[in-house]
Amino acid sequence: MDINRQSTRFLKLQRWLFNLLFITMLGLLAYLSTWYVYQTDWTVNGQNSLNEVSIQLLQSLDAPVELVSYTSKPRIRKSVQELVARYQRVKPDLSLNFIDPDADPETIRALNISVDGEIIVHYQGRKENLTQLSEQNLTNTLQRLVRANTRKIVFIEGHGERSPVRQANFDLSTFSNHLKKQGFKIATLNLARSMSIPDNISVLVIAGPQAAFLPGEVRLLIDYVKNGGNLLWLGEPLNTEKNQPMHGLLPLSELLGIEFLDGVVVDPTTEQYGISRPDYAIITDYPEHPINHDFSTVTLFPQAAGIERLPAFIDDVRNVEEAEADATPDKEENDSDSTLNFDMQPFLVTVERSWIETSPIRDQVQFSDLLDTIGPVTIGMVLTRPLAEESHHKQQEQQASNEVSRREQRIVVVGDGDFLSNTFLGNAGNLGLGLNIFNWLSHDDHFIAIPTQLKNDIILELSTSQLSLLGSFFLLFIPALLFISGTLIWFRRRRG
Repeated sequence: MDINRQSTRFLKLQRWLFNLLFITMLGLLAYLSTWYVYQTDWTVNGQNSLNEVSIQLLQSLDAPVELVSYTSKPRIRKSVQELVARYQRVKPDLSLNFIDPDADPETIRALNISVDGEIIVHYQGRKENLTQLSEQNLTNTLQRLVRANTRKIVFIEGHGERSPVRQANFDLSTFSNHLKKQGFKIATLNLARSMSIPDNISVLVIAGPQAAFLPGEVRLLIDYVKNGGNLLWLGEPLNTEKNQPMHGLLPLSELLGIEFLDGVVVDPTTEQYGISRPDYAIITDYPEHPINHDFSTVTLFPQAAGIERLPAFIDDVRNVEEAEADATPDKEENDSDSTLNFDMQPFLVTVERSWIETSPIRDQVQFSDLLDTIGPVTIGMVLTRPLAEESHHKQQEQQASNEVSRREQRIVVVGDGDFLSNTFLGNAGNLGLGLNIFNWLSHDDHFIAIPTQLKNDIILELSTSQLSLLGSFFLLFIPALLFISGTLIWFRRRRG
């Protein structure tokens, strides 16, 4: 190509045009980056991102969330902004505002602001103060605000039941604290003292009684169930040596159409998990049910009892159409005192190798064809029935006007209460399963899809032998390798 004045001018124009287009392209990319943002977290366990608990909760919110932080310190503001920014990436209509608490002290006192950096979370006309900022605390606060009304859980007491307050290994105080964090209100009820069951409760809990109920107390429980109340019954293996193995609750079990089987569930597969006790049951597979939705974590049940339908109840279900056709008013009244037409479904079933051991438990147990019952064994049963229109209207009158209407009665019967006790709550998925049960009983099914486990620890735990081996590798092996290689190189160069 010949170089002349015209070609030189053309090359300059081409160079200026390229620079102009390049700068324009950079400007467009910078502009588009303000509209489309892509971020990824490569840290261990996603330490700079929200976990699945928070993400699924934010995705379930259908209204804006407002956070107001009361602080004037730049350091606190920065930490608040960094955490809230993670929430805003998932939920853009989550807003954050800062207010200087020194500007209006009277308003600060009226809002009960006691900590510098305290946050008030607003959602659908409800609000709650957050004093300690963390992802777990903020997510729990949002979860409590999502509930339309306070769900009240009442534990029966006065018969040696597991207490939601006491700290003993047998009791349920740790689990009740988790329920409070989820927005539930916990209370206790002594039937002999009150002689009535409140109408504004979401779930009534019978947690492993050790003494017999009085006939009047049993009648209150039966009336509560007949009126459509939700119930959780945590049973225990029957003590046949007592005069009342069911602690006076046999009429209630007959009303529900279930029975607790004599004996303790034995599961030989527990040895694979390092458990030496033969009377501990492991659940690994779960039948299809909303309580078990997306739940696959192993759960542990110490000394559980098997549950079955009453034979008479099975016959009633099979012949329900014929019974309804031939029923007379007197017969219907009598039937109402025997069993209710519940739809039953197992939701906790042991493995096939398990069985119900009726003999005293020793270190070594062996299945007996004559005395024991072969598995799989049902240790958890759910019972549901549609509420009659009259009962539904009565229930609506008893509840607050904005309470979620419930047209279905829900009851859960579990042959073990130890899995939620202070001792065993931390085993595998016991906590998650317990929260799922209460969410389902209180008709908060959408919370069941939110897992409860947080991020795994990233602490490296090594035994003494492992630490000694690791130290020997760095202090002895590597220096010895360097010394030998250096000696060989020096010897070869000396010979050359």
